[in-house]
Amino acid sequence: MRGLSVSWFFLGLGFSLFSTHVPAQVQVSLEPRHHPVLSNDHVRLLDVRIPPGDTTQFHIHSTPSIFLMLHQVKTGSEVITEEDHSASPIPHYGPMWFEGFYTSPRVHRVWNSDTVLFHVNDIELPNKNYITIDSPIVHPAFQYIMDEKPVRAYWLVPTAGEDISLSARKADILMILMNEKTEAVAANRKTFLQKGDFLYIPAGEKIRIRNGSNYQVRFLFLELK
Repeated sequence: MRGLSVSWFFLGLGFSLFSTHVPAQVQVSLEPRHHPVLSNDHVRLLDVRIPPGDTTQFHIHSTPSIFLMLHQVKTGSEVITEEDHSASPIPHYGPMWFEGFYTSPRVHRVWNSDTVLFHVNDIELPNKNYITIDSPIVHPAFQYIMDEKPVRAYWLVPTAGEDISLSARKADILMILMNEKTEAVAANRKTFLQKGDFLYIPAGEKIRIRNGSNYQVRFLFLELK
């Protein structure tokens, strides 16, 4: 019995040491600073807000995602594992970039080393039953960015006073405002007021964008496959 007790002591010590060196990990959608604000079969929109000096839990990115930086601040990251991008760096399109996580997830935690709020959108694209969508939108206000397996992206930049009407699209649409503040800017039944405001438009619904302001506005416009 004494030998058994000693064995159990060392086994427990081993588990204790293991738990000390291997941090707990959660899927990114369950990390407390990643707030789900929209979730369906095509998209999980996570609004991420990290106050100055704060750090997230270790979390896992394993779903194809668009990252949209809403406020540029100084940050740091401790990475446990991720894909090797040394040969093919991830392309950035201004404040937006796409990562597929096709071969390996990223496990990391992030901290805000600045004096202002770190604000970013993590737009997860969980659908794997991709559809064939319409040809790219051809319109002066639409600036084509990229086309990946789960998503096509544009910058939508209506000029002051511009009114845009689009026929129904085969893809569901997600629009996110990039201006700090706006007035008299709307799409369908949604009025946009500040950066990060979003609208989800189901496939088959006509789209009307109205910029009633006296300045240019900017959206990230996504067609979800």
